[in-house]
Amino acid sequence: MTYEPESTPPVPELLGTDTFGRPVYGHPLAPAQRPLAPVYAAQVPAPARRAAGLSTGRVAALAGAAVAVSLALAVSVLAIAVSVVSLTICLLILRSIWRDVRGGR
Repeated sequence: MTYEPESTPPVPELLGTDTFGRPVYGHPLAPAQRPLAPVYAAQVPAPARRAAGLSTGRVAALAGAAVAVSLALAVSVLAIAVSVVSLTICLLILRSIWRDVRGGR
């Protein structure tokens, strides 16, 4: 009995890439035995993506924006309150002056 080494399978030829960037290989078989479609390499899985949740920086930015809006609202409410009090005092003083001018005293 003679020992015959197993023949190594033929290596496919790299033809290029397809529209998705995957490598396309020619088939190593004879033309009569080739399939009609090219042979594609196994697709490498995409790298894992981070979750679409909020990161620490986004949470800090949202908290800072909330604080800024709250302070702006508090300042505007305080300004309105001071204006209302000032207007009331002015009206009371003007009413008193009007009574004095008309001879109410």
